[in-house]
Amino acid sequence: MCYQCAPKYIMPNLSDRKIRDIKPGAVDKWKSDGDGLNIRVRPNGSTTWVIRRKKRGPDGKDKTTIETIGEFPDMDCNAARAALAKRSFSPNLKKTTFAELLDEWYSRRIEPRYRVTKNISTYIARAKAEFGNTALARLTTLQLVRWLQKYAEETPVAANRCASNIKLALNYAVECGYLDRNPLAPVTNRVIGGEEKTRNRHLTDDEIRWVFGDKCRPILRFLLLTGLRISEAQQGYRDGDRFRIDRTKNGDAHWVHLPDLATAQLAAPFDLSATAYQAWLRNTAKQTFTPHDLRRTFATRLAGLNIPPHIIEKCLNHRLQGVMGIYNRADYEAERIAAAQAWADEVKRITAA
Repeated sequence: MCYQCAPKYIMPNLSDRKIRDIKPGAVDKWKSDGDGLNIRVRPNGSTTWVIRRKKRGPDGKDKTTIETIGEFPDMDCNAARAALAKRSFSPNLKKTTFAELLDEWYSRRIEPRYRVTKNISTYIARAKAEFGNTALARLTTLQLVRWLQKYAEETPVAANRCASNIKLALNYAVECGYLDRNPLAPVTNRVIGGEEKTRNRHLTDDEIRWVFGDKCRPILRFLLLTGLRISEAQQGYRDGDRFRIDRTKNGDAHWVHLPDLATAQLAAPFDLSATAYQAWLRNTAKQTFTPHDLRRTFATRLAGLNIPPHIIEKCLNHRLQGVMGIYNRADYEAERIAAAQAWADEVKRITAA
């Protein structure tokens, strides 16, 4: 492990307060703090710090090792992270495998930041199945591109997404000193799954009425009403009349106002992956729009209600561009609440027709 990537540089996922708020259940509850450090709450209320690591065995299969390092609250978050740091190791760079790199990147960069990681886990599993035992330093651009092109023969878009994630993992390897260069750095989607066209799709009134019919899932109604991404809806939590996401795609915290119609959609859990919801829309519901088209519809319809562009951008958690982005730090709380309520009222008008 290089000093740039030591645990102290990773934003922690847990706090002493969050741990105290975890209620025991019928089975063990695990919460990750990142870098393999977890808190485990047993049904009897026992709360312990555990380090979980994945290591590839001689048979080529991943094996998880578990080490209990202390009990909470005797060992608080800071003490547990210090104990983790003492167990850090300096890998042999020449022998570090691609699988070990992917596991480290996932535990440091993905697990602490995203609640829903199924798609990324799928891409990692594919890459490890193909190149897991290969020494990281021996990976070539040609090997990776040929494999991704074969993947693209099945699902070109998924292959592009996989390439993006593998490229991020290899960038991490360069930052940490495992590699001098990223073998996927010059590679674009053109040679993998092809360039993807920008969608301009937004829902018609009839489609909006279908979304609010009996056959649609609550999360899709929630996305349409709030303009959130699926991952944000799954990571966030209700806080009175607001829905908060502590960390979003751009790294910022975000909140949206919850009109009554949006609050009503929170009764059911949003527990499927984005891919599963997309598949359900396409294969079961036989719809031609995607979950992300709901976000585009939200923005388009707000513009149709004469909501100013900079308020729409704030509702979408886009950073304002240019001089406005540098100097204008206003939150526009009242305007965002009014925009959310105006859109909910418009949805009620559409669905009542």
